[in-house]
Amino acid sequence: MEQKRNMPIEAGWPWKDLIGFILCIALTAFALGGVLYSTYDPKFVLIILTGLSFTQAMIQLVKLQPKD
Repeated sequence: MEQKRNMPIEAGWPWKDLIGFILCIALTAFALGGVLYSTYDPKFVLIILTGLSFTQAMIQLVKLQPKD
């Protein structure tokens, strides 16, 4: 605990957070566009959306990992 108090605060832009946020927005927009404008079988679209949502969840979990 004492060691963390004495460490300097890192300044700068949080690039990892920004990239994760942009990827999540892009995946969500892609999924929404796929649902609204696709003529594919609904089961196929559901499988694709499940894969994209899993990817988005993994991005969020990686982002939440504690920094050592």
